[in-house]
Amino acid sequence: MTPTRRGRIRLLLTAASLLVTSPILADGLAGQDPDAKVVILARHAEKLGGDDPALSEAGIDRAETLAHVLSRWPVDAIYTSQFRRTRDTAAPLAAASGVEAEVVDARDMGALLERIDGGEQQAIVVIGHSNTVPAIARALGAPGVEDIPEEGYDDLLVVTVAGDGTATLLHLKYGAPTPY
Repeated sequence: MTPTRRGRIRLLLTAASLLVTSPILADGLAGQDPDAKVVILARHAEKLGGDDPALSEAGIDRAETLAHVLSRWPVDAIYTSQFRRTRDTAAPLAAASGVEAEVVDARDMGALLERIDGGEQQAIVVIGHSNTVPAIARALGAPGVEDIPEEGYDDLLVVTVAGDGTATLLHLKYGAPTPY
């Protein structure tokens, strides 16, 4: 069976994300700049309805895909908001990496940025929301950050912050494409 164009593109994007998040890259960044940090930002996965909803079946699949995509990345810290959908999205990655996710209030971006900037961690994963993920990337100094629409769940932003504070952005996609 010949893969569809969309399937080939998804495979290429997954391969690219695996390459980007490989330990070789992390070692290379640390070797070039021991003060560099790589912050991987993802929006929570698809959710059910309600005030503090759980993940839908598609969301559970996406959370497991995120853990798989980042399985070779040496995760030092995982941050989520207080909402169940972010905690549930981070859970498979936390289990696979052995790093406990820390909850930071979604309304307190300053506290999150302090943890990112002030810690010794070099490889950080943040699971946020459609409005907080781009805002965090911008606050880290990433150029060209686009908004994430409400129906978008497949964005993976890799922000590399050098020791001198300059930042770069690699905007990837992961898992099943979302309709935007």
